[in-house]
Parts: sequence; C-alpha cells; structure tokens
Amino acid sequence: MDQFAGCLVGRETETAALKELAASASSGVGQAAFVVGEPGAGKTAVLGLAASMAQRAGMRVLHGAAQELEQHFPFALMSACLGVDATSADASRARVAEVLRGDARYGLPGAQGASAGAVDFATVEAMLALVDELCAQGPLALLLDDLQWADPASLLVLQRLARTVQQLPLLVVGAYRSAPQARDIDRLSPSLGMRDQTVLELAPLSPPAVSALLADVCGTKPGPRLRRMADKAAGNPLYVKELAAALVREEAIEVCGGIAEVIVGCPVPPLTKLIAHRLRYLREEVLQALRVASVLGAGCTVADLATVLDRPTHELLSIVTEAEAAGILREVGDRLVFRHDLIRQALYDAVPGSVRAMLHLKTAQALATAGAAPERVAEHLLVAAPAAGEFLTAWLVESAAQLTTRAPAMALQLIDQALALADPHDACHDHLQWRRAIAQLSCGHLAEAEETARCALARTRDLAWKCPLRWIIVHATYARGRPDLALTETRLACSSQDIPAIETIRFQAFSAVCLFALGKLSQAEDVAATTRCAAEAEDDGPALAYALHILAAKRFLEAPGTPALELAQQATRLTPQTIHPAQRVALQLALANSYIELDRTDDAHRTLASTRKAAEYTGGFLLPWYHLSCALLAFNTGRWDDALTEIEAGLEPGEHFAMSRALRAVAAIIALHRGQPNAASTHLTAADAATDTTTIAWFYEYLPLCADVFADGAQGNPERAYTRLATAFDHGIGHLPGQSILCFLTPDLVRLALAHGDTTNAHRYARAAQQRADHSNGPYHLGDAYRCQGLLTQDPDLLLEAARCYRHAPRPLNEAHSYTDAAELLAQRHMPLEANTLLDRALTIYNRMDAAWDASRATSRLRAVAVRHNARRPRDGARNGWEALTNTERVVADHVAAGQSNPEIATRIFISRRTVSTHVSHILQKLRMTSRVEIAAEVIRRQNRDRSR
Repeated sequence: MDQFAGCLVGRETETAALKELAASASSGVGQAAFVVGEPGAGKTAVLGLAASMAQRAGMRVLHGAAQELEQHFPFALMSACLGVDATSADASRARVAEVLRGDARYGLPGAQGASAGAVDFATVEAMLALVDELCAQGPLALLLDDLQWADPASLLVLQRLARTVQQLPLLVVGAYRSAPQARDIDRLSPSLGMRDQTVLELAPLSPPAVSALLADVCGTKPGPRLRRMADKAAGNPLYVKELAAALVREEAIEVCGGIAEVIVGCPVPPLTKLIAHRLRYLREEVLQALRVASVLGAGCTVADLATVLDRPTHELLSIVTEAEAAGILREVGDRLVFRHDLIRQALYDAVPGSVRAMLHLKTAQALATAGAAPERVAEHLLVAAPAAGEFLTAWLVESAAQLTTRAPAMALQLIDQALALADPHDACHDHLQWRRAIAQLSCGHLAEAEETARCALARTRDLAWKCPLRWIIVHATYARGRPDLALTETRLACSSQDIPAIETIRFQAFSAVCLFALGKLSQAEDVAATTRCAAEAEDDGPALAYALHILAAKRFLEAPGTPALELAQQATRLTPQTIHPAQRVALQLALANSYIELDRTDDAHRTLASTRKAAEYTGGFLLPWYHLSCALLAFNTGRWDDALTEIEAGLEPGEHFAMSRALRAVAAIIALHRGQPNAASTHLTAADAATDTTTIAWFYEYLPLCADVFADGAQGNPERAYTRLATAFDHGIGHLPGQSILCFLTPDLVRLALAHGDTTNAHRYARAAQQRADHSNGPYHLGDAYRCQGLLTQDPDLLLEAARCYRHAPRPLNEAHSYTDAAELLAQRHMPLEANTLLDRALTIYNRMDAAWDASRATSRLRAVAVRHNARRPRDGARNGWEALTNTERVVADHVAAGQSNPEIATRIFISRRTVSTHVSHILQKLRMTSRVEIAAEVIRRQNRDRSR
C-alpha cells in the first residue's frame, strides 16, 4: 500500500491514531495498540507507518515478526525483536540470553510450569527488565507482526508489557490476522489483555480509496470498468494492487483521455492466481531459491539461504536483487523477508510434500553443520520427520540437553518422533528415554516423567543408566506431592548394588528430606545426622546440603534458636559450584524464613536481597517462594501495603507453580484486618480452589488455616474458630506437627480457650509458648509467652511486658493486641484513664496499618467495660494523593524522579524488578497519574517547595 503525505491510502483514521500514540509514548506515557485485519489488509504497511512515526517522534524502533515454524520455540518472537543473543556485545542482551538458555533450570521438576502451555517466568522477567533498561536510554517502539504465529512465551511477555505500558516511554504495536483465522483471535484476545488497549481493525478500503490505489499503480485515474473489476477485491489492498499490477504486466489496460481502463472481456482472476502470475515472470533459478527460502520461514539471512542451497553467498546476490525488484522479497535488518506471507505460502505450497520434507531435513542438516542454535534446527526437524530418520536420532543424542534447557516441549516432541523411528535394541534408545524423562520433568509432566523412567529402568541392561533414571523417579514423585513414593525409591536405590557409593549417600540424604516432608521428624533427623558424617567425609556438596537443611529445619520446628540457625547458615555457605543452583536458592530462602521467625529483621532483609537475583534467574517455584518470604517479613513488621505488593508480584508465577494458596491467605488476612470482607472472600475462594502440590507449599498450609479461622472470628463464629484451631494444634496440618507449626497462635488459643471455659487447655497452650521462648529467647516468642501468661493470670503488667517485647521485635499488630488486652483488664479494675491511654496506643498502631476491623473491635471491647473513646478512624481503603503513598512507594518515587529504571531501582533498594513495577503502578493509581514523567514532576515540585520553606 502506498504512502501519501505521511499516511496510507484509505487509512487516515489509523494514521491519526498512530500519530497520537507515538506522540504520547515519546513524551513518557506508554501506549499499546493492536492492528487486526484479514490477509492483505495492510497490517504490515500500518506497522511500517508506525515505525516512521515513532522515528520522527525521536523513538528507537525495534521490529519483530512471528514465524509459523517458530510457534514451538519459546520467546522466539521477543528474542528476535529485542536482539537477544548470547554473542551480543551488549551486556544486557547477553545476560538475558544466558537466562533464556536456562542452564540453572535444567532437570528441575516443573521448571516451565505445571502445564504444557506454561513458560518460565525467569526469562519473562529478564526480558521485561531489558525493555525497562532500553526505555531508560530513551523512548522505545516495539513493532510485532504476524502475532497469529507467536509462541505462547512471547505472548506472555507482550501481555505483561501491555499491562504496564503506561509506566514507560514505550510504544507497542502488534498486528495479527482476523478471519478466517478465528481460532487465532480466540487465543490472542485473552492472552494480550486487549480490553484497555487501542485496537485498530483494518476494514475494507472505501471505493474512493480503491480508486486512489488503482491510480497509483496505473499512473492515472481508473475508468468505470476497472473500478467495477476492482470491486471483486472487496476492498482488500493487496488484492487491488496485485490485480492492477497483473493487468499492467499483461498490457490489459488502455489509457485514453487520461483514464485507465481495462480491455473488454478481461476476466477477474482470484488472488492466488495473481500471485502466481507475479512469480511467472521470474527466472527458474530465482524461483528455486525462493522456494527454498519459503521453507526456511518468513525470514532468513542470505547466509542461511546459501548454506541450504550449497552455493557461495556472492552467487545469490543477483538472485536476491531480482526477487527484491519483483516485489517478492525485502530486506529487514540482516534478514530477507517476503513482502507478504501469502506470497511465501504460494511458493511453499508449490513444493510437493515429499520434496518439502527433504528440504526441511536438508535445512536442518545445513544449520546443524553451521553450528546454529539447536532450536533453529529443531524447527525444521519437527516438519521433516519421519524423513529425518538416523540424522534426527544422532542429532538428539548430541543436542537434546541444550534443547531441553531452552524448549523442553519442543525437545519432547522430537524425542518422541525419534523413539518411534528407533530400534528398541539400539544403543542410543536408553539415552533417548532418559532425555525424554528429563524433558517431561522440565515441562511439569511429572507423572509421565516417572512412568518413562520406570519403564526405561525395567528394560535397560546398561548399569550406567540405573542411577540417573532412579533420580528422575525420585524427583518426579517428590515434586508431585508423593514423598512416600520418593522415599521408597531412595531406599531401593540405597540397597541396590548398581548404584555408586557417592550416589548412595545422596539418595540417603534425600530420604531424610522425604521423611521430613512426611512428618517423621525424628527419623529424618537420624538419617540426616548419619548422612552428614558420610557427606563430610566424601566432601559431597549435594548430600551435605540436604542433611544440614533437614537438621536445621527439624531443630527449628521443635526448638527454634541459635543451634538451629547455625545449621541453616552452614548449609548456605556451601559454594554454588558444589550444589545445584536451585538447591542453593532454596537453602537461602529457608534461612531467610528462619531469620523472619526469630525477628532478625536486618538479617532477613540482607538474605532476601542477596537471594533476589538468583531466585529471578532460576524461576520455577522459587520465584513465588521468594515473594511470599518478602510478604511475610513485611506483614510481620506492619508494612502491609508492601506485603500486598509482594503478593501481587508473586501471584502469577505462584499460580503456575502451585504456590498461590499461601500468598492468597496472607492477602485475605490483611483484608480481614482492614475490614474488607469482600476482598478477603475473593482471596479465600481462590485459595480454596487452588491445589498447591509442591512440598514447600505444605509448610505454609498453616496460612490458609489462619485466614479461615480469622474469617470465622470476624463473622461472629468464635466457636468454630476455636474448634478448628485446637484440632489443628493437636493433630497437625497434613504431615506436620501442629504444636510446632501453630505455636505462634498460642495467645489466640489461650484467649479462645478462656472464652470457652477451657482452662486446662489454656494452660497447655501457654506452656507451649513458654517452651518455645525458652529455646529461642527471641523477643517475639517471649512476647507470646508473656501474653499467654497475662491472659491466664489476668495480669496487665505481663501484657505490657509482652507489648514491650513485640515492639522490640518488631511485631506491631501483636503489640497493639497486647495493649488492647491490658486496657480491657485495667478497665475492669475501674482504671479508665490508664485503659484509655493503652487503647489510644493500640488505635495508633491499628490506624497506621489501616487495621479498621481491629480498631473497631478494640473500641467495642472497651466500650463493653464502660470506656468511651473517640477513636480515629483509619484511612479509607480507597486512598488517593501523596499522603496515601507508603514509605516504600515514596522511596520508589524518588528514584523514578532521579531517572532510574525499574531494574536500577530494584538493585538500589534490594527488591525485585517485578515488585518495583507493582509499586510504580500503585503510585500512578494513588496519584491519578499516567506516566513516570508526571511522578518525577510531582517529586521535584515537592522537593523545590520544601527547599523554599
């Protein structure tokens, strides 16, 4: 489609919209738009117009086009658009390429989620961080064509960009086909979240626009017969142009009196014939090269084409030049791209199926010989099978590991094809079965991975495969929530004569992990202690890490304190070279949670800060676990808005990796404290619907229980709350002992027990709190012990001592509860002034955290004992304005004003980039602003005002 005065013929509305979007994005208010139309409607031309407008607005422009062959290749589209390459001289792009390669996730159960459609959030985060960095260098435009072919991983990145686009000087314009690809619209619309985005639907051209287009091709105004013939194109720009061009080539148009008219009786050919007509004028040598290029995909380099054709690059230059002159190819960067996919499809369809398969195979072989990335070779082998035969098997033996780290689903497809072709007695069959199980493990197909490994183990006679296959069975069963089966397998491995001695120690160490998950704590400790000695003697990192972790966790559950903490610290001192990256991150997160429990807040912050990058790099269940740990630390210390921000940042990966129940529960607890029953109900319903199968999630199952019990109390059903809590305390939660997991709730248990006249159990709960405090001597645990005793003995001094301990922890919510309890006792002793003073302290804390429900409950309790108090209501939940910003949000705003990108802010204040992005979204919402530019202006205005005072 031609361009006049900076716009496209018949697309004036779209031109105006794009101009406005480009201007907005260049000024700092990011925008996203999606161009939708049938094949030939001019989507690529509109993207070209968007590019020129973005460039005139001073924006850097990056292009990308999805290819049909690359749909199974994760992040193919976004990698091409952003220029992600391990060999890049740009450190940021090379870093993303390293994360994309996925070495740290190789063999990790469920590394890419619990379903085949899931993707690794580590790479998503890395790509979003790269976009942030590029936007910090200047306004950026990302133009993405043919989204109907885009891989799901790239669509997720695009969805996330569209969701937060206003934060950046970023223009995102994507294009995809509408009907007859209705299934593509069904897939793309929910994926891209286009509800709040600009959608430009390219309708058929109007008759005046068609006439203008005909005039451009024919060189003069069209006559009535030519216009009527063009009506058959139904306003499709490509059809109109191809029709006019074909008529000109065939000399079927006469110009008379300045009017171009088609000769009488000329038929109207369909679009496919018009495209074939264009190709008919090319030399056979050029056609042959173009057919090969169509097999290579929508775009290829001259070097790729030369490799497959087995011809020197310089010999292809004249061919490429002729194809460009004929309007078949065009250059985009270093790639040759067909001017329209319909042209490529016509060339591709002209190649017989058997020849096409052989061309794909030849392409794969040529790319493999040239050292191309495994996924590029795999694209063609997926199409070439079964013709790939022996080459496929041999190539997979060499390349399956690398392909699995990048694209496990693609690797799995190819391995299945190779196994279908291979001889079961072939030496490489066991190797392929092992690779198949690993690919299934990475995809999250845990039961399938276990089955594959079991079958291969029963069949193989090669002792070298016994150990790796057993490990897959162990990891698959454990990851799918069956530590009992994993324990059985570790014991079988330890008793087998086929397992090397060092591997026997590792299996024994993992059996301690299984025992611990099953709640058999004493047995787990015994096995871990024995294994620790053996691992230290062999200087084996993996086994020692498991042993130390179990010893630390067991002691921490039963006797939290310095000895347990020292074991956890020792485990994290194992070097990254000696243990799996994921294992090391897990140890660090476990240590951080130990610090949180002991109220060593600074140590917890430091540990989480040092773990952040590794958690983001490794991804999987570790990413939501990291956010949950940050949320718990923020909740305990009274920074509830920060906790909610961490929860929001962790929910999406948490839902993919079965770690969402705990996150939802914390959000529900905060909502209940703030008097927001509807929000709490939403979170509780979602938590009930989720099934968190990871064993790490089991250790946080107390959180949904706490949320449900709190909801019972808030809804006026303390009897049910007490019954559920007391039952869990005595009988445990899942396999875990309730007294160890729920000891932090002993003050609530004592209070509820006394309210129900159950003094015997109230004393028992108080003793449990005292025992824990004796072990740890931590301020929080001491506070619980004092509060329990204060409630039992009705002693306000003990309750005030509890408040002092909580303040030192700090645990502001617990501190406020202690003040309320003490105030109620003082009021009962007819000391209203003292009671009022303590109630005021409690309300000050409640109001600071917006704990409206607690504030209301406290005033009601005191009113019942004749204490009147004009309670200050906490800030309303629908808060706006500068005063509504939390301390963290103000810090983030200051960094935004300093021109720092989200990744830079994350590094400076030791939180994740995703969390920073969520903070920025909240700041924009509270200040009712639309861009970082406005945030910066407001910060600077306030700074100048403060200086002038």
